[in-house]
Amino acid sequence: MPNQNLILNMVTFNHPVEVKQFGLFRDEFNNSQRLHKSLWPFELQESNPELWDEEELEFLYTDFETIEGADFTTDIDLNNSKRFAKRYYTKLISLHFANIADVTNPNFVKDVEVWFKPKSQSNQEWTVYSKFTVKVNISRITKHPELLLSYEGDTRVLNKPILEVDAESTLFKWVIHNGIRYQYETLDFETKADIDNIYPVLNNPLRSALELETSFKRVQNKYKNYHDHIKHFFDNYINTEEFKQVIPLRDEDFIAVKDIRVKQTSNGSNSLTFGKKSGVQGIGISPYNGILNNGPYLPSPFSHINIFFICHEADTNTANKLYSYFKEGLGNGAYKFPSLATLLKTPLNISKNDQIKFKDINNPIPEIRSQLSEKTFDNNKRYIAIYVTPITKEEKDPEKKEYYYRVKEELLKYGVTSQVVETETVNDSGFKFSLPNIAIAILAKLQGVPWRLDRSMYNELVVGVGAFKPVNSKHRYIGSAFCFSNNGLFQGFECYTDNDTYKLAGSISKAVKMYANNHSGVKRLVIHFYKQMSREEYEPIERELNNLGLDIPIVIITINKTESSDIVAFDKNYDGLIPISGTYINVGFNQFLLNNNTRYTGTPSDKIDSYSFPVKLTIRSTDKTIMEDAKTINNLVDQVYQFSRMYWKSVKQQNLPVTIKYPEMVAEIFPHFEGEVIPSFGKDNLWFL
Repeated sequence: MPNQNLILNMVTFNHPVEVKQFGLFRDEFNNSQRLHKSLWPFELQESNPELWDEEELEFLYTDFETIEGADFTTDIDLNNSKRFAKRYYTKLISLHFANIADVTNPNFVKDVEVWFKPKSQSNQEWTVYSKFTVKVNISRITKHPELLLSYEGDTRVLNKPILEVDAESTLFKWVIHNGIRYQYETLDFETKADIDNIYPVLNNPLRSALELETSFKRVQNKYKNYHDHIKHFFDNYINTEEFKQVIPLRDEDFIAVKDIRVKQTSNGSNSLTFGKKSGVQGIGISPYNGILNNGPYLPSPFSHINIFFICHEADTNTANKLYSYFKEGLGNGAYKFPSLATLLKTPLNISKNDQIKFKDINNPIPEIRSQLSEKTFDNNKRYIAIYVTPITKEEKDPEKKEYYYRVKEELLKYGVTSQVVETETVNDSGFKFSLPNIAIAILAKLQGVPWRLDRSMYNELVVGVGAFKPVNSKHRYIGSAFCFSNNGLFQGFECYTDNDTYKLAGSISKAVKMYANNHSGVKRLVIHFYKQMSREEYEPIERELNNLGLDIPIVIITINKTESSDIVAFDKNYDGLIPISGTYINVGFNQFLLNNNTRYTGTPSDKIDSYSFPVKLTIRSTDKTIMEDAKTINNLVDQVYQFSRMYWKSVKQQNLPVTIKYPEMVAEIFPHFEGEVIPSFGKDNLWFL
């Protein structure tokens, strides 16, 4: 494995003074911050332990400057009281940027967010800002205070004040007033009085309502682009004499990662097993090459599979063209796509004449529903519908986009899974590159196995929980998936709103019971969760397991994307800066940064499909010995890494494991179903791909 020179998007600084006197007040005053008991400095607890016994005293207040008249005056060691120190330095940095940045935060509680105007991207309609975040940590990676520098991307602010914007006020989420960003619904009376100087931040619903076209420049290596932005921010706004007067930096470069913190997933953890060719099992790391050269690992288990088409009358020729591609293949030479039956190693009954055609392009549901009710479905056959739709992913009309979900729902009611294909993609010259994606999704929906990990099978209950929050929805929707081994086959899917913690616990309990009945010696339950699991979410699960009489350890792995406001690693020995796939770094107590991409060997021969950002893993367990065993930790990180290779909607590598990605996809579709209920047929197969 080539040597890597890894750095993090962090810099260290020295405490201007390590021990400083602060005043704390019982009552709120002008420009003060409210500090919950959890943020009170340890020194206050030592000098005034009786305060913790005052049940009605939950908060104290400080502005980090005023001492005169304070109820408590305390010398605070900023190395010791880390959470207090974080608030203190956050305020200092906020005040520093107040007269430098074009836009800043309205308070000093959260991480410092600053916006700057790159002049070249603005126009008459809007002004573009580049967003950066400065987050204070105390001794997270090093023995010193640290600044985490993040690039949050670009955002647009309309050049018209809100009174001149012809849109519903409910579409205003964030606004800018005198260089300060506010949430629209929390504006105070004084700010509202200056309404002619309040400008809305452009979001997707507002953009759609105003019918504004916003083009985004595609960046091939977004990883390097991210690094270049934060390096520019560091050079021009952090590593300056003015800033160092406030926050004395220790170095003039980002933190280098010590070798002791760097680990690698096990050898072969990215190897995949495909079908056999001339009696030889296909093994490789490229899903695209593996499928085309060797076919799938396992064909569909169904003996009789019927495929029929659904399309608008005007798209009959397109549906017929797709039929011919499925029957005869497409392309020539190395890029030839074989017939669908040949590729999937499965006989397919594809009918050109068995089509559902609709006339009303604005509302196809009644016609589709009526024709489905007249069809006869044989219980001895498995059905899949190919829905050729003229509605693209870029469709702005929410009602038209809704048909995508409603057609899927109608078909599920009849036990029919579906594959949606956009009309314009079929007629595109590059469609042969889309066909492998369509083919593997169809196979997975028919319960075949496109590929699996080149690993020995092991049985373990893994529960994945992902989430999706629709635009303008008050609720986040939670999806869950249950897997009993590392073959990528899931045993069930559920979905509910984010406040249904007991339903989540109940479904996990049901899966554990099913697993225990079919497998002797249940060793542990592993939960992949999309965010930090709260005690409220965890307790019902623990209670259900106790009710089952299973005294087994629970391992909870929080899996977060890191494209903003978090730690990112860069390899300075590589021009593209992305670290080698499978490299993971200890970035805190039981926290790991897992680089999950297609830079496999670190050599020029690596074909990097996409420059995926790492994922951050936080591992907790009810069994402390698990957390102290390096081999077990490596196994758990390996598991996350391997499940990311089991994504069967595309031949392109994903950076999120399917244990998170699949439930998220279910949660995205679920709110569009009538009564928010998944038809029973859709609870144990991959219909949502």
